[in-house]
Amino acid sequence: MRLLGWVVAVGVAALVGGCGAAEKPVTSPSSSSSAGSTATPAPSASGAPLSLVAIGDSIPFNSKDDCPNCTAFVYQYGDALAKATGRTVQPNNLSDHTGLTLPRLLENLDSLSTDLAGADAIIVGIAHNSIELGTDAPCGSTLDPNTGALTDWTKVDKACATRSAAASRPRYDELFSKVAAQRAGKPTILIALNKYNDWVGSSSLNLTADQATRTVLVHDAWSAMICDSAKAHQFSCADIYHAFNGPTGEKPSGDLLADDYTHPSQKGNDEITRVLVDLGFAPLA
Repeated sequence: MRLLGWVVAVGVAALVGGCGAAEKPVTSPSSSSSAGSTATPAPSASGAPLSLVAIGDSIPFNSKDDCPNCTAFVYQYGDALAKATGRTVQPNNLSDHTGLTLPRLLENLDSLSTDLAGADAIIVGIAHNSIELGTDAPCGSTLDPNTGALTDWTKVDKACATRSAAASRPRYDELFSKVAAQRAGKPTILIALNKYNDWVGSSSLNLTADQATRTVLVHDAWSAMICDSAKAHQFSCADIYHAFNGPTGEKPSGDLLADDYTHPSQKGNDEITRVLVDLGFAPLA
């Protein structure tokens, strides 16, 4: 998922969302990540089943190759929503494991309109492959043609972090406004995820202390921007950045990540679920 051609080229094909070959999105059950199912609470006559739709990159996708035998946070959240509302929840995980970026999601959004229009709860996770650090020339620096490593980390500074986040804000505004418009006037849970830092603590990147600090600057700006944009369009923001990386963003994600140090481990999926549940279930419960 780290669309950083440079790290992926020498390590596991994995941040910013471009994790491997294209896979067909699947709808996983609440107890597994390999088959379709619904999250079913205790019997209730309180209404028709609720639809939970997730869109985004491979972080919500939860491929069994990234995290074997893991239960994705999308389905765990479906279980929690079912318990909170006393209604059956039908998860529909439409996230994508093809290196999906924000611009490509916007291009394909019309194809998701029917599912979004019928969704009672929507989770959007599209941060991992779109951040400045995952571009071909992060902050205007070049990449070493032999190692794929960033050649000039001094260009990754606060000014670049602020500038690059601001440049992507209009696209996030467009995404969130279009998704919210699909459910205008209907009671709907809308949640957006920001991005945790899977650079700090990565053994494959082997960053210096200064380089690690520079990645924090970028994640600070981007994760705050995503939350600001989401809230401006009636979304709640699931702040998984600080849940994974601590209040300053400097803490390594550690065992919250799977072996590829990009996708959430089971512990990481559990933590994301906790953040989602802590947002509450209004206006559905």
